[in-house]
Amino acid sequence: MNKKIGLLVLIISGMLMNCNQLRESIGGVDDIYIFATDQTREVLGKAIDTTFSYGIRTPEFQPYFSTKWLPVEEFPSYIKFKNIILVADLTQEDLAAEIARGILPKQSLIAAEKDSIHMFAIPDNWARDQMFVLIAGRNLKMVERSILEQKGWLYGKFEEKFEEVQMDYIYGRYEQKKLTNYLWQKYRWTMRIPHDYIIIRELPENNFVWLGRGLPYRWISVTWGDGIQTEWLTNVGLYEKRNEIGKLYGGIMTDKRFLGFQFFKFGEYDALKMYGLWYHTEETQGGPFETYAFYDWRTDRTFIIDMLMYGPGEKLSVLFRGLELTAKTFTTDYKGSWK
Repeated sequence: MNKKIGLLVLIISGMLMNCNQLRESIGGVDDIYIFATDQTREVLGKAIDTTFSYGIRTPEFQPYFSTKWLPVEEFPSYIKFKNIILVADLTQEDLAAEIARGILPKQSLIAAEKDSIHMFAIPDNWARDQMFVLIAGRNLKMVERSILEQKGWLYGKFEEKFEEVQMDYIYGRYEQKKLTNYLWQKYRWTMRIPHDYIIIRELPENNFVWLGRGLPYRWISVTWGDGIQTEWLTNVGLYEKRNEIGKLYGGIMTDKRFLGFQFFKFGEYDALKMYGLWYHTEETQGGPFETYAFYDWRTDRTFIIDMLMYGPGEKLSVLFRGLELTAKTFTTDYKGSWK
């Protein structure tokens, strides 16, 4: 190992000793910086890029995470960023390999050297609210297979940190507890309400409450019916019900061209999820939406929670995920405060 690499490793490793003095991480919450040699990227690049290929149609496709590949030599300049991945070929004596040997605990390094474990998540390593993942091994083909087999784990580590950071951003300073309590007292369901949301429309006779905020527009509505509303829990029935809800919004319809359905875990509920694009019947407006339908055994009601956004030119992939986090705080078991 040459002196320059040795000095960089000492500096980076030494910064680990200051864990009680961590400063806030920098960079975008949806930007992931990946550091690898050209040779390593040639083998592993496709597997890593595929892992982070999820996104949302707005109507143009926007990825949830944007991956940016950079030379390993630039890694020391980015150790304060929110999302970083370092890829190390342990057969080499380069900066990436030496950093891996300097950071990994003994047993983890042995596992990587033996190609039994290849990915290691180290949150808040050099900065607060940071996710750092080290990918290391000797046989790059085995490393590639591990990435593809465990891409849910790899993606999930960054998604979990994203949600943690965003929840703190949305609710860390202020939330509308009076509005939360109002919904609970009147309807026996509620959710955490961000500071800039209001009730836009409330129709008790239609079992419909619409909350949201201004540009970029973020809307959430809750609709419910007594008992098991079987038709709402089918693809066709949910599509038809959402168009009925669109009339309550005023001129909102569901675009059939990009419609998708799947069963999904929504908070504590097993829900039918419908997603795609909405459009306005009279104005040039549209954007992404998600709708969840589920039965709540606690109150013997079926609920539909609908989310939609309109924000031309905005990075909706980030904003919509914040909307999802708010919607997923929905509960019919409110205890007067949030854990």
